[in-house]
Amino acid sequence: MTDPQDDRDLQTLWQSQPPDGSVIALDLIRQMAEGLEHRVARRNRREYLAAAVVVAVFGWSLFTAPSALLRIGAGLSIAATIAVAYMLHLWGTARTLPSDLALTSALKFHRAQLERQRDLRRSVWWSYLLPFGPGFLMLQIGQALAHPERISRIIAISVVVMASGVGIYARSRRAAARLQRQIDRLEENQ
Repeated sequence: MTDPQDDRDLQTLWQSQPPDGSVIALDLIRQMAEGLEHRVARRNRREYLAAAVVVAVFGWSLFTAPSALLRIGAGLSIAATIAVAYMLHLWGTARTLPSDLALTSALKFHRAQLERQRDLRRSVWWSYLLPFGPGFLMLQIGQALAHPERISRIIAISVVVMASGVGIYARSRRAAARLQRQIDRLEENQ
């Protein structure tokens, strides 16, 4: 997500700019906007690749699963994956800073991009984790009914998956807080 080094670079460059500040500040904003755009694009590529793998695996399961519950769970998981990938594309894509913007406009543009990423991170519970709940629940119930002798293993896997979800939520909240600190620094230095 955001690199702590970016925060230090921002502070150092901002403090070292000439009194009128216009040239360095504009270059700095462009540099930060480009860095954000590249980090977000890398994250999105990883998420889209993971989505393709999930759709392929559950697509195969959709036709080979031994029970209706498992097939329904696979179908719900595919639907959740497509929905999450679409939401990421819709709300999580960083736009390119137009080259013809002046300092104030560039600063507003970059701030808006940071706010979009912050808001996406803050919404991870309902936009990323919650859509997978029904499919996961259906898959776990289907597995438990198909293999009652493996119930302790199924419960253990469920606990690990839920703990991972909590970890994703916590990590996203920390990333949102870092983004908010960057936004606050931009406002302080205007």
